[in-house]
Amino acid sequence: MNKQFISSFAKRAARLGLLLLFACCWSYPASAHLIPGQKGNLIRRLTFTVKTGNDDLRGGNDNLNVGINFRDGNVQFKPNVNRGQRWPDNSTQTFSIGLERPVAAAELASIEFQKPTGGGYGTDEWHMTSVSVRAIGDGIDDVIATHGFMQFDRANQALLIPVTIATPGKANKLELTIKTGGDDLRGGTNNLDLSLHFHNAATQLIQDVNAGQEWANGSTHVKTITLDHTVDPSEIVKIDLTISDFMLSSVADNWDMDSLSVRALGDGVDKVIVRHGFFRFTQTLSTLSIPITRAEPGKANKLELTIRTGSDDLRGDNDNLNVIVHFRDGHTQVVRNVNGGKAWTNGSLHVETITLDRATDPKDIIEVDLQTTFTGGVGGDNWNMGHVTVKAVGEDVDEVLFKRGAKRFTGDDKILRLTRKP
Repeated sequence: MNKQFISSFAKRAARLGLLLLFACCWSYPASAHLIPGQKGNLIRRLTFTVKTGNDDLRGGNDNLNVGINFRDGNVQFKPNVNRGQRWPDNSTQTFSIGLERPVAAAELASIEFQKPTGGGYGTDEWHMTSVSVRAIGDGIDDVIATHGFMQFDRANQALLIPVTIATPGKANKLELTIKTGGDDLRGGTNNLDLSLHFHNAATQLIQDVNAGQEWANGSTHVKTITLDHTVDPSEIVKIDLTISDFMLSSVADNWDMDSLSVRALGDGVDKVIVRHGFFRFTQTLSTLSIPITRAEPGKANKLELTIRTGSDDLRGDNDNLNVIVHFRDGHTQVVRNVNGGKAWTNGSLHVETITLDRATDPKDIIEVDLQTTFTGGVGGDNWNMGHVTVKAVGEDVDEVLFKRGAKRFTGDDKILRLTRKP
């Protein structure tokens, strides 16, 4: 064999070797970090990293149980994952649960932490700072669920963590930014629950958004909620916030929510879907419903009310302003407590935005009623409204519908009807 042939063969072999090496390097990341839920990526175990805060998990008879819920309705339950051992303050613990059968990530529905306390004197309280759940198996090694602070006590003995894998163009999480005003959320047995309403009439309840913690005056909290299924942000049509009272106390907690912003997050999704201003939660006003109506060209999806108070204030608290919107087809929408339970002082000006429960042509809004909740009698509130302007707002819509000057509201005269001329 001549030297020229050997040299040529060696060069071709070297090129082939380099190509194979390049191909292996190129394909390695894809095989080491596959998409969760992709066909062939099967989870064989879940590894949990749990951080304890400033109150330990006692152990002994006070232990942590874990349930793994599958979308087919099956449940795998693992009691006493701490094996009766104490998890000290400010410690980090790791444990694993092997699945009874390998599954794709999409088959996991949720993970539940249960810490039964039994209640009564001496009940153990545990402050979990955070938990991270990692799925490990064939072609998968990824964090699939996380949760922040949770205070386990006699009122809060379970935590449900949905597992929803992101898909392109869909939201799988909501990020809530909530600011407290001049009256705190007590926490403990008085907590914030959230109900999500979807376009297909499905709902999702998230209990104890504050995880049993107090939200102090003037504090701001960012909470991330995992949706129980992926959605286009436009499929979320309403959000209800409710203050729950586990003990049904005769003296319920009041809370001033100064502001709320809700952002939808997902694969290629990062969008604020709704904002809301001040609202005072009380025993009689324990729920705030916030509709979310998508804008449509040429239609109004909001009303903007500009209201000035005259020489007699709107007291707030239990003496508030409701708005009733009448549509041409006979449908009505009642928006309670437009002032959010807040006092409107003499001479003050307020701009309040109402989200309509449907996008509509402005000409089909035929009447808007302002209605106070005054009870009348000794100690009843009166209110001098200086003037009001009602504007329809939407995509390519900015139209004043109604204007009215001074009106005195009393216990015997509680309604102002704003109507269109025929």
